[in-house]
Amino acid sequence: MTLSTVSTKPASSTLALFHDESFSFETLRALAYAPYGGADIGEVTSTASRIPDGDETAWYAEWRALADRIHADADRSAAENHRVSARESYLRASNYYRLCAFYLRVDSSNDPEVREVGQLSVDSFASAAQLMIPAPTQVKFPYEDTTLPGWWIPADLGTANPSGGEPDGPRPILLFHGGFDSTEEELYFAGGAAAARRGYHVLAFAGPGQGSALRDQKLLFRPDWEAVITPAVDWLLTRPDVDPNRIALMGMSFGGLLAPRAAAAEHRVAALIAYDGLYSFADAAHFMVGPEIMKLVGDGLDKSDAEANDLIKEIMTSRTNTFGPAFSWGMWVFGKDSPADTLRAFAPYMLEGYPPQITCPTLVLDGENDPGRASQLYETLRCKKTYHNFPAAEGGGEHCQEGVMSRLHQVVFDWLDNVLAAPSRPTS
Repeated sequence: MTLSTVSTKPASSTLALFHDESFSFETLRALAYAPYGGADIGEVTSTASRIPDGDETAWYAEWRALADRIHADADRSAAENHRVSARESYLRASNYYRLCAFYLRVDSSNDPEVREVGQLSVDSFASAAQLMIPAPTQVKFPYEDTTLPGWWIPADLGTANPSGGEPDGPRPILLFHGGFDSTEEELYFAGGAAAARRGYHVLAFAGPGQGSALRDQKLLFRPDWEAVITPAVDWLLTRPDVDPNRIALMGMSFGGLLAPRAAAAEHRVAALIAYDGLYSFADAAHFMVGPEIMKLVGDGLDKSDAEANDLIKEIMTSRTNTFGPAFSWGMWVFGKDSPADTLRAFAPYMLEGYPPQITCPTLVLDGENDPGRASQLYETLRCKKTYHNFPAAEGGGEHCQEGVMSRLHQVVFDWLDNVLAAPSRPTS
């Protein structure tokens, strides 16, 4: 089944605050969370106006100043027992702290500012959560010889059970993780709050290579994502408020590849959302760097690597390439010492052979301007499937539909309500 609206010629950009594509996209990403309390339009646009194109030092300084100011506002409101005002300000501060650190990637694993602002984002969200009713709570679930961190976001009080069950009984669950550079706190704005408003409980968590699991535990990405999702499902099944037959898995951005990989092996998942769908992370990276660099990287020689590193660094500093900064981040999340090694580390992150093994109903999301080849994932699925491409003319053409969160969540949760309202499917 395919859901579609109008077909249009792709727009070059939804937000023109910067000529720099990466700066524009990350600003749009921050602004997109306004419907769920993560931003105010004037705060974002006025701050962006003070940042010169491509100036990463100014990027950090201006967004940090905004985050600190909003956090101070929250503290004042909290001290005077203005709970709603404090909650709203802490939520925005959390998002702004996440944003200010985005380009602190030269030596992220050893950068004290990365740790400081990362923790400030977590702490700000935690302060906001304490002022919510019902309150999201920090949780950990077992993973190999350690644990993984997340937020348990309970369904809003008074909401109906989406599957038609008793309001106080077990409910459907959204098991939600991010992608290449997301945090578990960001997931509240990207889907957690929307799910809770519709009566779902949510486990929003950071896997290896993500959020505080990366920053604090130094856990790196792995392609066999089923090793992450299976213990998460095991943990969910210990909770009496979870409907064991209605666990939906959603992966955001790079998670749109990781979640399908996991669902191919973990068949206790009742529904899958690839947000946005991604077939091969390796191919996306190879397309970005071109055949010349790929040949050098494939040679595996010191001289070839040195030349490849120089060429990749030109891409990393290009202010017209939205995904150029991914290489700096990639060295951190894959634990590599050079851009060439990072490019090689992308290789196993592909879905070839896995989509036919997915058995649960699957929703593949796409944006008209998104280069992730979500349609290839959709075409190779053999399960009950739906594809939705968001047109640029309606504001949803960018990666992960940044800028049309309300419309995105309407598509996702209307589909999920229908899928999970069906008669219970047995666990296996």
